[in-house]
Amino acid sequence: MSVLRSVAASALVVSALAVGLPVSSASAADAAAGTPAKPGRASAVTAGLSLDVTLLNAVDVPVDVSLNRVESPAQRDGAMLTAKVDGVDGGRPVTLVKAEVGRSVAKADEKLASASVKLVDADVHVPGLPLTTLLGLEAMSAQANCPVDGQPTADVVAPAKLTVLGRSVTVGLNSPTHVDVPAIGSVDVEFAKKTVTSSRAAASALEVKIALNPLNLNVAKVNGTVTVASVSCEKPVAAVAPAAAVSSPPASSPAAPAPASAQNRAVPKAEGQELAYTGSNGTTVLAAGGGTLLVAGGAAVWMTRRRRAAHARHR
Repeated sequence: MSVLRSVAASALVVSALAVGLPVSSASAADAAAGTPAKPGRASAVTAGLSLDVTLLNAVDVPVDVSLNRVESPAQRDGAMLTAKVDGVDGGRPVTLVKAEVGRSVAKADEKLASASVKLVDADVHVPGLPLTTLLGLEAMSAQANCPVDGQPTADVVAPAKLTVLGRSVTVGLNSPTHVDVPAIGSVDVEFAKKTVTSSRAAASALEVKIALNPLNLNVAKVNGTVTVASVSCEKPVAAVAPAAAVSSPPASSPAAPAPASAQNRAVPKAEGQELAYTGSNGTTVLAAGGGTLLVAGGAAVWMTRRRRAAHARHR
């Protein structure tokens, strides 16, 4: 019987260890990663021409050029824009923009994105009309600002004087101004075209849509858009600090796991109550402990019977 008692005691110890091991507490969650600051973006163009030139032989020649186009951070000064247009003026460079001053500036950092354009005493030409100025304008400017902690803004300063195909024009503030010139074509001029959202701002001082039929220098038609003093910006994104790390409660706090002996006696408050990390409930743990006892008891009975049989043979 001493063997039975020894084996049974060992089984009880093993069961107690299996049932009474403290459940490990969940590890502390990693702190949420912070988001770094993102600088804004800005762009500026002193003057841009996007035209489709149709020659007398029905060949289309695209003209897509710009004066002082910059992306943040950059600055460019230039007062002359020329381009070679195939089939026009014998292949010689065509002067498209000529000004006293032309400047485009774009800046961007983590606090502010801004763009500005200044144009002074400028003449804008199109292929096929070398002696007629499409646009003549005095000083004009455009500015866009996108601060990280404020509302984006866009502002335009109108030219004191504007001519379209040699005619003095007063530009309307609420709708495009339409200009017809006999034997040449039509021009629509829109002043201070602006778009502002919660994160972006854009403006063009002048946007000119043209449909010309000059029949000069081998040019049959000129269609497209001329944009003067165009700016845009996108506001920076502020940095987001990482969330504070969640620490595990100290062992002495009320949230610490109970001693093994107390856990051995504890019964889940409700059927199906989950135990951390195991995915099992209290019934599963008790059943496991009972299974250990049954196995240990069977081993003890077998060893006792074997001892008795050996003792009987030696008599």
